[in-house]
Parts: sequence; structure tokens; C-alpha cells
Amino acid sequence: MTRILLFLVLTVLFIGRASAQQTRVVTGTVIDSAGFVPGVNVKLISDKDSIIVATSAKGAFAFPTVIGKNFKLTVYGLGYQTFIRRYVMDSDTRPVVLAPIKLSIESKMLKTVNITAVNPITIKEDTVEYKASAYKVREGSPVEDLLKKLPGVTVDKDGNVTAHGKQVTKVRVNGKDYFTGDVQTATQNLPADIVDNIQVIDDYGDQANLTGIKTGDPDKILNITIQKGKRVGKFGQGSVGAGNDDRYVARLSANAFKEDTQLSLLGTVNNNNTNAFNFGGGSGGGGRGGQSGGGNQTSTANGITVNKSLGFNYRDAWGKKITAYGSYSFADRNKTTESNSLQQNLFQSGSILNSDSTLDKNHNINHRFDFNIEYKIDTANYLKINPNFSYTSTNDENMDRFMNSRLSTVTSGTEYSVTNANSPTGGANVLFNHKFKKKGRNFSISGSASFSKSSSDLDDQYNTQTHSVIVPLHQQINTDNSSQKINAHASYIEPIAKSTYLEANYTYSFTNTDNNRLNYRLNPVTGTPTYIDSLSTLYNYQFITNSFGLNIRGVKPKYNYTIGLVAKPTSLNGESHNFETSTHTFNLVSTAHFVYNFAKNHTFNFNYSGTNNMPSFAQLQMQPDYSNPQNIVYGNPNLKPEFSNTITMRYNQFDIKSGNSLFTNLSFNETQNKIVTNTQPVLNSQLNPGNTKDSTIQETHYLNTNGFYSVNGNYAFTKPFAERKYTVTINGGASYSNNINFIEGERDLAKNLVWNQGAKFRVDLDSIMDSEISANYSVNTTKYSIPSTVNGDAKTWTLGLDGRNFFFYDLILGYNLTQTINHGFSSTVKSNPTLLSTYVEYQFMKKHIASLRFQAFDLFDQNTGITRTVSGNKIIDTRTNRLGRYFLLSFTMRLQRFVGGKGQGPRGEGRRSGGGGRRSGF
Repeated sequence: MTRILLFLVLTVLFIGRASAQQTRVVTGTVIDSAGFVPGVNVKLISDKDSIIVATSAKGAFAFPTVIGKNFKLTVYGLGYQTFIRRYVMDSDTRPVVLAPIKLSIESKMLKTVNITAVNPITIKEDTVEYKASAYKVREGSPVEDLLKKLPGVTVDKDGNVTAHGKQVTKVRVNGKDYFTGDVQTATQNLPADIVDNIQVIDDYGDQANLTGIKTGDPDKILNITIQKGKRVGKFGQGSVGAGNDDRYVARLSANAFKEDTQLSLLGTVNNNNTNAFNFGGGSGGGGRGGQSGGGNQTSTANGITVNKSLGFNYRDAWGKKITAYGSYSFADRNKTTESNSLQQNLFQSGSILNSDSTLDKNHNINHRFDFNIEYKIDTANYLKINPNFSYTSTNDENMDRFMNSRLSTVTSGTEYSVTNANSPTGGANVLFNHKFKKKGRNFSISGSASFSKSSSDLDDQYNTQTHSVIVPLHQQINTDNSSQKINAHASYIEPIAKSTYLEANYTYSFTNTDNNRLNYRLNPVTGTPTYIDSLSTLYNYQFITNSFGLNIRGVKPKYNYTIGLVAKPTSLNGESHNFETSTHTFNLVSTAHFVYNFAKNHTFNFNYSGTNNMPSFAQLQMQPDYSNPQNIVYGNPNLKPEFSNTITMRYNQFDIKSGNSLFTNLSFNETQNKIVTNTQPVLNSQLNPGNTKDSTIQETHYLNTNGFYSVNGNYAFTKPFAERKYTVTINGGASYSNNINFIEGERDLAKNLVWNQGAKFRVDLDSIMDSEISANYSVNTTKYSIPSTVNGDAKTWTLGLDGRNFFFYDLILGYNLTQTINHGFSSTVKSNPTLLSTYVEYQFMKKHIASLRFQAFDLFDQNTGITRTVSGNKIIDTRTNRLGRYFLLSFTMRLQRFVGGKGQGPRGEGRRSGGGGRRSGF
């Protein structure tokens, strides 16, 4: 494998150099009366193509791959008169060094104009801003390709974005949600060449943004700011493709922007694991939507999905005071998943091993609507209303073959189940804010009301065999669940000094939940259903939280802080089968938020928060759950809510002179009254009277305990070379969890340590190559306080090469090679896949708006998902099918037309995001 990787690296480097030698290198310098001029645009137009670059700190520019001897240069920048000149060179391909180009000051501008080079990164209090023009990407590439080049940001093979160690949960465009904030929807469909900057924000919510009082654990979001010259225009692309094994894909993206008015339409039909919308989900959502960029990676989404999606996004200004934006999305997905797993249940008297082979067919239909109205009543009053609704229907068919063993007993069997379910959810959020005439005095109030319902019908057929005795079980379980939730929050801020503010706040939260679970046993001969009251559950509970808080906020030139105290009384009341329970808790916790600015682009951030977590219905129910005969579950209606203390710290630094960046995070979480499980084998009296050691059946109980805590940390250090043509990144992280569970009534500590170390080397040569070599090593180890012979260590090496090479401005070679080496996994699921995907793309028509691409995915046909999950006394290794080898021929057309604004370049074109070497748009 190492030889293959080395050979491919040398090949692409050699090809890239060979292609460069067939063109002419043109260099020069831009000056004015005071010296070098950095950060202005230099546009070269020849018979073959047009290219735009930005001058360096010393006013230098370079075009490494100019074809032809005649070309025109246009130099323009803020505060300077536009320079235009035609050049005629000799027919040879010797490098050309142009005479210095001297710019004249624009007479309409002020006589004194300060011009500085592009600053790639700006670090503010809770925001890291990346200037798009500092990171070069190919014309027509999606935002996802730009994200891959940002220090501290990673994009996995399915499009999930992680920034500074935390997964991004939402995306906004010009400060407003785009398709309800779906991450892949924005990053894979918006073109990178319209982007001015990308902000990574720690978001504490709308109310915190208005008041400045930031408490709780923030969400990590992206805000994509569009260039001013690209806010009026139309752009989009369409793709169609077909391949072997009946693979097909059709995709349409259309956008019309006119400043505050934005209309977007997305649609796709495919069977290659590509989703247009992930509905806020995490990994495994599919992704790989944008073809115009990379798109050469093998999907790591589990299973094989047939997807039909359609979505519409809207934004407009209803007058001068009202802004409205929202979206509607529809998705129809058929997913087939095959998996093999080995679960080790640890007991002192003998572990239970569960081996499963499962085939699951899932058909899911989802409708989602989300809308926002922001009303700036006047300079003092602001109102926001957010209604939302979604509806999901599911049909799931599951077939499972299992074998459970413990000591000398082996139980085998099959399960076939069919589930039909639907779940409508909806609600509305309202926020009002009033600023008083006295500076700093503020009042805000917010409220929300929501509902969720779910109904499901399960038909389940179980057959188990132990010591040649076959026991059939056929049951029907009908479930109707509903939940209503109301939240209200009020905040008043009073300035008590020049830079100090006092805030008083109150929060009320009420949740009502009804769960009806009716269990029927069917006669194996006649099929007649019989209602079993002892196995059914009718349960209702209310969870109420009152929070009384007081905060002091200080704002200083070098730092700012928020320190507070919150009293949180909670109550949990429930009733089931004429049994009532009531639990009350009281927590007095402090809150803290502190930011210190050492210097520009050099900050430290500290945050502490405390939260209550209510038990789930399955944990509270009194009636035992026999739906899985091999694991009987007993709820505990006397459970207390969990209370978690969370501390997070961030240290970020960027050095403008060297370009080095460092992003670090450290978090600590401690949970009181942690809800854990107590598991133990049970007696199978029919098969082995009086012998519990030979039973493969276990039972699970829930209880509260203390002692659970976890620590997580990560870092990313990036160093660029040669004006960001080469970039080295070293990143790593570790997490430690002190998990508590009970095994056969005895308290057990499961100390889980996961750590990883990685390195990446990136090469960005304009119009030649864009490649990255990476290596990562991770270890997952678990130690138990109760003696066990189970291997709790798993290790993984991941080596990768991902990139593109460009030839003659028309041809692109893309490649992605990943070698995964696993150690310590069970032999049932062990796999060391070598994944190689590649494509060749030919671009044609004016401005290369059309392309024809031939792609080969997973050439070695080894795409397989391997995971390890550690929970309580269980270690689960799983191997899951993924989309394997196939070939696809596709055609894509990309169109965009923008109306330039003031202060842009010649004919209103403006500066191209990504700077040097990027071709101009259509």
C-alpha cells in the first residue's frame, strides 16, 4: 500500500510539472509613487482564457501558465485609476518579466489612501473570520472546497463540517438561515467564487446576540458572506449522469439574488447516496452533492440510498422594516443496510456475546417547513417570529439472525419485524427586544410553544432455539406518543457603571408527555391477538423547570466577562397504572463567560454552564419491556433528572506576518444523578432450572449515580509556505470518559480513552495542482474496574491522498486514495479497506461553463464501515455495507451572471474570491 501511495504522489507531481512546462510564465510588479502596491487585482485576458490574481505584500504578481503570445493586462484596485495594456510576446515559451506597472491615484478618491494586503484570518471574541480571497480554489468549485483549505476546519467524505474541534450544526448566508441552516445544502451548492468571507461563530442564540449576555453551551455555526458585487445576479448548475449497475444521478440548483431578495431551488434524483438535505443530521447523511468541485471521494454513508429531494429557499425585505426568510424541503429516501455486529456484555459470572447479521430496508418521507419574520419596529424595538412544521412517515422492514452465547449455553434465532410510523412536529418561537433611551438598559422576552406526536405499529416475529428447544414469539406493539412543550424567558439589563451591567432573568419550562404502548401477543396457529396488560404501558409525566438568574457583565478594552448565579428548582411528576410518582430537585449553580484579548487575532475564551436533563420515557416506565426476549428492560419511575456542569476553554492565535494559526479547545463535563444501567443475567427456568450462569438472557434496570465525568481536548496548528502554495497542518485530540455502570449490582468504572494524531501536507499550485496528503492514527481503549478478559483496545491508521491536477485549462484529473488499517476489532467485523476513486473531467464552451466527467468510485470494491461503540458494560463492533465500485458518466452545465456594484473592478466584475489563478466567471 505504501508503494502505491508513493507512486501516485510522484506521478501527480510529475504530471503537474510536465503540464506547467508547456506554458509561459509571466511575472511583474505593481508600484505607485510611494513604492510597492499590495492587494490590487491583476487580470490577464488571452485568446484561451482569463485569469485574475492579487499582488503580494511586495506588489508582485505571477501567471504560471499563460498560453499564447498575445494578452491584455488590466490592473485595478481601490483608490487607483484602472491600468490597461496589451502585450505581444515572442512565439517561444521563455519566462517573461514585465516592466514595473505604475498606478496613478484615483482623482475622485482622497489623496491619502491606505492599502494593505489581504488578511487571511481575523479572530474576534466568538468569531473566526476567513477571507475567501486568501484561499485559492478552482472556478466553479463549491463552498465545500473552500472550507477544506481553511485552517482549523475539516470536511469529511460525506460533507460534515467540523470547525475548531466541534461539529458545525447550522449555516447562514449573509446572517440568515439558508435552507433552515442545513450544512451540506449550503456548502455543496453555493459556488465559492461569490464568497467574500466565511465566519465560524460560537452562537449563544438570538437573545444573547441582542443583549450581549452569553451563557450556556454555544452552537458552532457558519456564516457565509456574499461579495457585494455578487448580491445581484443569477447562478446555478444542472447535472445528469448514468453508470453501470443502474446508477444514475440528476441534480438542479438555481439561485436568483437581488440584494435582500434571494430565491433558491434545489432538486435531485439519484441512487448513489447523495442527499440534497440532511435535515440537521450528523454523519452518514450522504452528501457529496457538488460535482463542479472535487466530488471524487468514496461516500462513507452506511447502506445504499435511493433519494428524491426538492427544496425551495426564500428571503426578501417586506419594506424597510421587515425581513422574511424561510424554506420548504421534501425528501423521499429508500435505504438498504446490511450489517454484522458483535456485542460483548461484560459480567463477572461470565460475559454474554451477541452476534447479529441484519438486513434493514427503510423508506422515509420527510416534509419540512421553516419561516422567519424579523420586524425592526424602530431603533428601540425588535420582534422576531419563527413558525416551523415537519412531518415524517416511515416504513421499516428488518430481518435479523442472531446467536447469543454464555459459557456452555448457545441461543440462536431469527427476528422479522415491520414498523409503520408517522410523526408530525411543529411550533413557534417569538422574541421581542426593547432598548431604553439610557444606554445599556435593555429588556427582552422570548417564548416558544411546540408539539410532537408519533404513532407506530410494530409487527414482530421472534424465534429462539436453546438446547434444541424452539420458542416462537409473535407480538404486535402499537405506540402513540405525544409531547407538548412551553418555554418563556425574560431578561432585564441595567447599567450600574460606565462599563458594567447587571442582568436579572427568569426562565420557565414545561413539558407534558403522554406515552401509550399497547402490547398484543398473537397465537402462532390462529394469529388471534390477545391484549397483554402487564406488558403494556400507559404513562403520563410532566417536567417543570424554573430558573432564577442574576448576572454581572463587564466590558473592558482587553477583556469582557459575565458572571452569574442561577437557582434551578425542578419537578418531575408522573402516573402509570394507578401509580403516581413525584420527584423534586434544587440546584444552585454559577455561570461564567470570560474573553481576554492578548492582541489582535490572539484570544482566550472561558465558559461555564449548568443544565438539567430529564429522563426518557423508556427509563421511567414501570412495566417491563419484553419486546426483545433476550434483553428485558425495567424502567424506574423514581429517577431524578440529571444535572450537568460544563466548562469549555478556547485559545486561538493567528500571526499575520508568518501566516501561522493555532486553534485549541478543552472541555470538561461532570454529571450529577447520572442515569445509568444495572445489567445482569437472568434465570431461564424452563431450560436450566436453578442455573443462572448458563442463561443468555439479560435484564436491564435504570438508576441514578454520581461520579461520571469526561474531558475532551483538540488542537490544530497550520503553517503556510511560499504565499500559501504549500501548507502543513498538525492536528490531534483526546477524550477521556469516566463512565459509571452497574454489573450484577456491583458498581463498575469503565475508563474510556480515545486519542488521535494527524498531519496534512497541502499543495496549491495555480492551474497546475491542488492536492493533499494526510495521515492519522487513533486509539480507543477501555479499562474496567471489574476484572474482565475482554479486549477493550482498538487502533486505526488512516493514510490518504486527495486532489486534482489541471491540464491545458480544459482537463482535470481528480483522485482520492484512502488506506485504513484496523487493529483490535473482533474477527467478525475486521476489515482494512483500500479505497480509490478517480475522475477525468473535460471543460468546454465559453468560459468553460460545461463539463463532461467520467468517474470511477471505489475501484477495489472494498468500501465498508467499521465502528466501535463503548457504552456501560457493552462493547459493540459493527461492520456495515456501503456503496461499492461503480462508474459514472455525467454532464454538468454551470451558468452565472451578476450585476456589479460600486467600487468593483472593470465592468463591475469585482475581485474574485480565491484570488490568484482563478478564472473569471460567466
